[in-house]
Amino acid sequence: MRLVTILTVLAIFLIVAVSFRSVIVPLILVMTVMTAVYVNVIFSGIFSGTMLYLAYLIVQSILMGATIDYGILYANYYKEYRKTMDINDAITAAYRGFIRTIMTSGLIMVVAPGAMALLVDDVAISAIVGSLSIGAMVSVVLILLVVPAVLGAFDSLVVRKKDRFKK
Repeated sequence: MRLVTILTVLAIFLIVAVSFRSVIVPLILVMTVMTAVYVNVIFSGIFSGTMLYLAYLIVQSILMGATIDYGILYANYYKEYRKTMDINDAITAAYRGFIRTIMTSGLIMVVAPGAMALLVDDVAISAIVGSLSIGAMVSVVLILLVVPAVLGAFDSLVVRKKDRFKK
């Protein structure tokens, strides 16, 4: 399990690092989504006492593949707005730019598997889609609340000096 997690994190990290030409942005995004994965594991342990290994692998893969895109979208907006705005205005403008997309896609990732978890009789399938629903919800909340603050806090590492707005 540890090896699968490490390989998943490294692969996603490298892809995002190449895309952003940065180390800090993928670090922030990968840590945020992995936090959602681990919170999901904690919830599963608290409420059901167990988590199927298969559910963990599927949830981790889907969350790393899908919900990290939400963070990438926000980071792209933020970096673009920082060219013409100060930190606070860029955070707000980026938030406005991505909120509808994130809420639409995020709610689909929460509601559809959540409904399936309630309606399916098979324990394994119910556990997998239920975990996916919880993980997606946690991931969306973290991306909505944590990523903007962290990108703003680490602005000097996220946005190159030449790309920053100057008053």
